[in-house]
Amino acid sequence: MAKTFRFRFSRHTAFLVLLALLAQGCTPSRIPVEALAPDQAACLTWYQKLDTLLAEHERFDPSAAKITGFPYLRADRFLASFRAQNLADAAYVEWLERMRQLDASLRLKESANLPPDAAKAVLAEAPLPGSLDQVLRQCGDRLVNSALHHPEYKPFLRQQVHVPDAYQSWQRVAGAYWLTQYPAKLALKNLHRKLAASFMRPPDALPVQGRLIRYAPAAGGFLTASEIAAMLRAAYQNPLGIPALSGEQLGRLLAHFAPIWEIDTRNDTDKIGAATLNEQGEPRIDIQHPIVYQKHAYTRRQGRILLQLIYQIWLPAREKTGLTDWYGGELDSVIWRITLSPEGVPIAYDSIHACGCYYLLFPGQGYRSISPKDGAEAVLSPKSIDPIPSGQRLLLRLESRTHYLQQTAAIAASDKTPATPYQVQAYDDLLSLPLPDGSRSSLFGADGIIAASARPERFLLWPFGVPSPGAMRQWGVHAIAFTGRRYFDDPFLFEHLITRE
Repeated sequence: MAKTFRFRFSRHTAFLVLLALLAQGCTPSRIPVEALAPDQAACLTWYQKLDTLLAEHERFDPSAAKITGFPYLRADRFLASFRAQNLADAAYVEWLERMRQLDASLRLKESANLPPDAAKAVLAEAPLPGSLDQVLRQCGDRLVNSALHHPEYKPFLRQQVHVPDAYQSWQRVAGAYWLTQYPAKLALKNLHRKLAASFMRPPDALPVQGRLIRYAPAAGGFLTASEIAAMLRAAYQNPLGIPALSGEQLGRLLAHFAPIWEIDTRNDTDKIGAATLNEQGEPRIDIQHPIVYQKHAYTRRQGRILLQLIYQIWLPAREKTGLTDWYGGELDSVIWRITLSPEGVPIAYDSIHACGCYYLLFPGQGYRSISPKDGAEAVLSPKSIDPIPSGQRLLLRLESRTHYLQQTAAIAASDKTPATPYQVQAYDDLLSLPLPDGSRSSLFGADGIIAASARPERFLLWPFGVPSPGAMRQWGVHAIAFTGRRYFDDPFLFEHLITRE
């Protein structure tokens, strides 16, 4: 009886495998050129030429993944998270359009970083007249329409939309990760104990090594809770349920929640500034112009999509204490993020340095942090943050040299402590900065890492699979755990790290 069962099971299994192979064989790998209208085919050819040129000059931005067979689309981790959903027609159209817009925005930066003659040549071969922005929009629209008119390609497109894992598995194998993770977790526990200690004291009781310098927004007013709620309520009215806000609305929200940065300052390496490039294309921080870089992103929690507001500062260095300092080096940067409920109330605040290091989580009112269940390293959540009273701002206190976040506090409107005004700038400006000779380049390398910021710690921490641990890197490539796998832009991060009280 058992033998008969195994025989029937194996035949049944073989039949299913055959069906799967046949289905896979019948799934088109891409829309063939002959299936396109002449204008669409010309656009596809032009995209392929542009891709070849960008590859030759290593100008591809690594923050989003290209999609095989669909060169006019790209996906970050958030957009890739829709691939598992059975999207209705209107939602599918919007998903394609958002991936097209992401590709176009990155191509504009990438193309701006090409040698001027190369950029002019590729635009001269465009199948349509107009600026690069106009050609990308019109050609992208035509190719999206071609994809929509071939529904048989939808399964293949969904299969191709994914963001590669940034962890290097071969390093973990070569470095005996299965063994080295245990001392790493012990070291992390000790680090968490050290970082948490400062949150037990109010800001004015923390030690000061130099002098405290505050940086406050130079401009920007406050919104009422009802204004924020109304703004977001209207923004959710779209097929994907993404809070889609205008640039003006995002600017008002970013201004409303903008923090005050307070840094214990011993020398110029503790001052914030504008990211620039010198004659050799090497990064420098101009501390004469304090800048906070801003962007927005999205995350998911319990079936809803939530808006995130992001603020980033850059400093000239983490000053080294000597030859045995593994963690000091050129450039430093701290990122602060606020995640809003659909009603516009912060449910969580979190922070990293731009290396992906020193992740801190601060639940909002009504939430608490929970231990991750995926086996990855523990998360330091030293406190929750209560609602900030109307007209007040959140102060972020940073330590001298290490720039560790030491404490947060609401600053009363009556507080008269002098502050240096900072200007705000779009984070995406870092993807194409001017050089003195008139050309342009990204602050980041082709791998998303700033090579000049490499730290000696990379020789110590390489077994954990994170490329160049300690080096500053761009949005989209922030691995934030040495044990396990975890990303700062994981759209399901807060499904695993916070819960309702």
